[in-house]
Amino acid sequence: MRADHPWFDANVRAKDAVNSLTRSQKKYMVIGLGERGGPCEGVTAAQPHIKFKGFCLQDGPVGPRMIENITALPGHVNLAATFDRSLMVQYGEVLGTEFRKWGISVQLGPMMNLFRAPAAGRNWESPGGDPYLAGVSASLIVRGVQSKGVIATAKHFIANEQEAFRTSSSSNVDMRTLMEIYMPPFEACIREGVGAIMCSYNLFNGEYACANNHLINDILKGPEIDFRGFVMTDWFASYSLTASDMVMAGRDNAGDTLGPDPLSVDGLDVADIPEERLNDMVERILTVYYHFRQDVDFPLHTFNAWIDRPKNVYNYNYEFKKNAIIAHRVGVAGTVLVKDDRRLLPLKTASNLKLGIIGEDARLPRILNVEPGTAGGTLAHGTGSGTCEFPYIISPLEGITMRAKKQKGLQVLSYTENQDVAPARKVAQEADIAIVFQQANSGEGWDRKDLKLWAGGDDVIQAVADANKNTIVVLHTVGAVDMPWINHPNISAVIYGLVPGQETGAVIADILFGDSNPSGRLPFTVHKDRSEYAADVVYESKDNIPQIEYKEGLYFDYRHADKHNITPIFPFGHGLSYTDFKYSNLQVSRQTKSDPKSSLKVKFQIANMGKYDGHEVAQLYVKFPEVADEPPKLLKGFERAFVKVGKTVTVEILLEARELRVWLEGGWKFVAGEYGILIGASSRDIRATSVIKWG
Repeated sequence: MRADHPWFDANVRAKDAVNSLTRSQKKYMVIGLGERGGPCEGVTAAQPHIKFKGFCLQDGPVGPRMIENITALPGHVNLAATFDRSLMVQYGEVLGTEFRKWGISVQLGPMMNLFRAPAAGRNWESPGGDPYLAGVSASLIVRGVQSKGVIATAKHFIANEQEAFRTSSSSNVDMRTLMEIYMPPFEACIREGVGAIMCSYNLFNGEYACANNHLINDILKGPEIDFRGFVMTDWFASYSLTASDMVMAGRDNAGDTLGPDPLSVDGLDVADIPEERLNDMVERILTVYYHFRQDVDFPLHTFNAWIDRPKNVYNYNYEFKKNAIIAHRVGVAGTVLVKDDRRLLPLKTASNLKLGIIGEDARLPRILNVEPGTAGGTLAHGTGSGTCEFPYIISPLEGITMRAKKQKGLQVLSYTENQDVAPARKVAQEADIAIVFQQANSGEGWDRKDLKLWAGGDDVIQAVADANKNTIVVLHTVGAVDMPWINHPNISAVIYGLVPGQETGAVIADILFGDSNPSGRLPFTVHKDRSEYAADVVYESKDNIPQIEYKEGLYFDYRHADKHNITPIFPFGHGLSYTDFKYSNLQVSRQTKSDPKSSLKVKFQIANMGKYDGHEVAQLYVKFPEVADEPPKLLKGFERAFVKVGKTVTVEILLEARELRVWLEGGWKFVAGEYGILIGASSRDIRATSVIKWG
């Protein structure tokens, strides 16, 4: 390791510590102690004589899993929808603070697999359908988490974009697509200094990801990306000790009495690998551990994940209540107003009206903290290991009812079920404004079978819209859904709330009443029909190893729509505000004037021409020269700017030269030519353009 590497001092200490360990002691450091081998989801053995306390590893990406009275943050998809770098760091800081408090040394997140297939089960844990946005969001979460001394884990490496056959399928990806689409989020986290990477269950080009020497040793740990942390397996994934540095969850007694591990694809045990390789594994683990000073003042774990915890307990004054402020801010900033045709919103000045709140998604779950989606009620998280326990949930009905009391003469009517459209229709008929809440869920271990709303949600929306000329639709979903009712003349507004966490009802009330001006942007594309998406889940296969062909290559999400001239319902990056913004004075210049391959400074102005203060999310897309053979445009920068009414702000985005690399002929190349610099409010709403010769 170079002397100027930020981990150099820790690495020197790790090398010394390795020399004082026996081979048996090293074994206990690279293989976990098995399922329920300790109070955490994952545990490794301590080595007190080198001040190694052992690791406590715990999910998840929205809060410490299997622990009560922690903050249930919005999903990563909501965070990505904020397009707000500051909030991304703060989100990570909340996670780091709470994981540290419980003595969790390794957080199993963030997740950064992409929205390749719209029905994929873990999309709600994902940062969306663009590798640049994913890289920014994931790496800034890492920054926040690790600022508190907790080791973050970038997962799942790699091409793990569906749940069906996730432990047996081969994701087949060409090298250019790997390097330009699926590697950048991980590479961004490595540049940020992430301590751990979790390899995935699936095979990659015919070899298990956790046993893939080319993928891990040549690419990830190779001289260019140069990852110096440790690679751990997903829990009970197939692996090889020649590639993976830490086997999780491991085996009881680290496998001493259990015989050969059937998950080891090459049959190698710790006793079979060279001392040099074993030392490298331990050195990587200890380097990260010492760098984050977990041997100095890191607290011991103070929980047991495996004990039963009480259900349906609401604690509004839990220990980390101050972090609810960040949960709320992220929820608001990640709420996406996708339609507001008649400017029915906001309801800031509404008075002497009846508001009809309709749909099962508007109410509380019957029992709090059972698996999301199994107790009915509003959808605040998806399911699986990505979720956590809620200290409380504020339902949409509660949030709106409380907020309505602040305005004169507002009466709230409600029917919060989906079973029968007749009562829903009746409430809609009686109301002046009908707000209908519907949902679609998914999670780890299962993909959605279709893109429809759950529990007959489309029928409820249709019935409400037929009965009320002022209908507002709010969707709490894990991603894109079919919207057969979108052009109904009575549907004035549509909001994608996604999965907003514990503050969901307060968040939507803020948006509806205009206490906060919406600024969220879709981190994925919404199409009219499922057939218009670039890829889909492979649900069935007769092969022993199902083949998932990433044949779309570079062209998925908005790239696919652009290439094939498909007009989506709502494009990537789309989101409306209660005010209007105007872009002007685009200027593009080299950061270093004499360097033809210099990073570029992109400067422009945004004016607020409307009636409300608000944030505008400006997006920078690049059109590459034709010889580069890239999609029509690629997101390469963004900035969320606050602009007061009647004011103009100057926005500057640095377009780093690294973002103009192209993978050609087996390596990174810079292509000389004319580059289009496109500034817009979405991938399909370009407001200003410029051209510069570069390279």
